[in-house]
Amino acid sequence: MSLISLVYASLANENFSDDQLKALLKKAREKNASLDITGMLLYRDGFFLQVLEGEESQLDNLFKVISNDNRHRDALIIYKKSLKERVFSSWTMGFNKIEDNDVASLEGYNVFLQTPTVEFFKGRETYVTALLEQFKHNLLF
Repeated sequence: MSLISLVYASLANENFSDDQLKALLKKAREKNASLDITGMLLYRDGFFLQVLEGEESQLDNLFKVISNDNRHRDALIIYKKSLKERVFSSWTMGFNKIEDNDVASLEGYNVFLQTPTVEFFKGRETYVTALLEQFKHNLLF
């Protein structure tokens, strides 16, 4: 078994309400639990940033499904790398919603989070890792 981390970004075709996000998370958590996949999802005004951890073939298959989901577009893999152990082992899908007050209070604040784009994160693994780390200890639901 090859344990990997796959991180991608995408743009929603419309903004998700909290109820829509909760419904999405419920389904994702059920599916991920059955596939032994862990991770976290960040959301801000139609922008998704998600880390998935699990067996490589499972994640490749899941990303194909995610890429074809019509609720979002421009799904782009930011990075895919081997793991010695899971970083998000406790969560089938942790979640946080980035609000305006979160953006201004982030260490190393950068305007890219005002209106994040998929392209900004391409090739910027350290930005992604820092952002995920910032929010992993303050999950919402």
